[in-house]
Amino acid sequence: MGQTASNVAKKVVTPITSLYSQNNNGSTEICKRTVKNPVIPYVFKRRGSMYFDEDGDLAHEFYEEVFLDRMGKKRMMRKQERNLIAQGEIELPFPRLHVDFPIVICEAPDL
Repeated sequence: MGQTASNVAKKVVTPITSLYSQNNNGSTEICKRTVKNPVIPYVFKRRGSMYFDEDGDLAHEFYEEVFLDRMGKKRMMRKQERNLIAQGEIELPFPRLHVDFPIVICEAPDL
């Protein structure tokens, strides 16, 4: 998924548009040309949205309890933003279509 939308669109549209050619009559025919690097519209991995803390726990957010006075009566939860490691790439349970895939998958019938 680490590609920009324009790169993905260019890679997808180029093989598809090169499959069709127009005759002198104006009719469109499918060319018998093979594509070297076909683009796969599926995504198998995504970037994880969770973080690991120093203890190895995994969560979206981490908070720590902070005492505001010396007696320990007033407490506050402070969001922990340091010493966190991103989860990284995770495998999806099943392949999904790429968001920037510019092809109509299903066309609605005319009523």
